[in-house]
Amino acid sequence: MSTTSYNQPERMTGWGMFAAVWLLVAGLFNVVDGITAVHRSNQFSDQLLLFSSPTFWGWVILIVGILQVLAGFMVFSRNPTGNVIGVSVATFSMFIWFFLLFIAPVGALLAVVVNGLVIYGLTVGSEG
Repeated sequence: MSTTSYNQPERMTGWGMFAAVWLLVAGLFNVVDGITAVHRSNQFSDQLLLFSSPTFWGWVILIVGILQVLAGFMVFSRNPTGNVIGVSVATFSMFIWFFLLFIAPVGALLAVVVNGLVIYGLTVGSEG
């Protein structure tokens, strides 16, 4: 009689769950904001941007948001690639929103804080 052991996936750590939820929140925030910026680009002033147009930055934020949502689902499924993508995209998103701080101060500050929480959760609690 042989003993068969099945590899049961380990439970997600609290930090992993924390990071996955905040990654989804940041991603959805960026998706909504990106769509809004693309749709209403004529209502924003080009003079406040460092370079390019509001439509360009709307598309960039929209793509980053979609990547964050995908990375959030990957973290929920405990895929290690999700952690790497999540940290990378959250860092890039934080960088972008930092430069948009003077255009939309409340939204940008919220995005910087949420992306900071994502980076913290993914780096501190990826595996316990």
